[in-house]
Amino acid sequence: MRRARGFTLVELMVVLAVIGLAGGAVALTLPSGDDDPVHEAETFAARLAHARDEAILGMRTVEVGVTARGYGFSHRRFEGWQPLQGRAFAAVDWAAGTRPQLPRRDARIAFRFDPTGATEPASLVLLRDGRRVRVSVDGGGAVAIDGLAR
Repeated sequence: MRRARGFTLVELMVVLAVIGLAGGAVALTLPSGDDDPVHEAETFAARLAHARDEAILGMRTVEVGVTARGYGFSHRRFEGWQPLQGRAFAAVDWAAGTRPQLPRRDARIAFRFDPTGATEPASLVLLRDGRRVRVSVDGGGAVAIDGLAR
């Protein structure tokens, strides 16, 4: 008796399941494409947490200075505040359309983390397309995001 060549239905179903899982994994790793302030706030919050960790690990005071244009990282030296070196601490401009809520247009606010990771509680509201998102840091250095109503 001659046996037919080809794939069984079970083999085809397994291949389709594997392709589906691989496609799902790829889809989950793609950027969301959202141009809303939540994504910008999440990025800023992650960078604040990284600055806090740098203050603890480097045993030095680290500052994240925020202006209407963007934010940058520096640390305290005997000569004063010096920019932090490294790609992870490069200055960042706000995305087009994002505006931080500052006391004055030319104002600058700072989040300063001491060598224990503690800081003065502070917050920053980001505005974009009528939406508001607050990024806040408590006294212990914990960073949180709060999506505010329009």
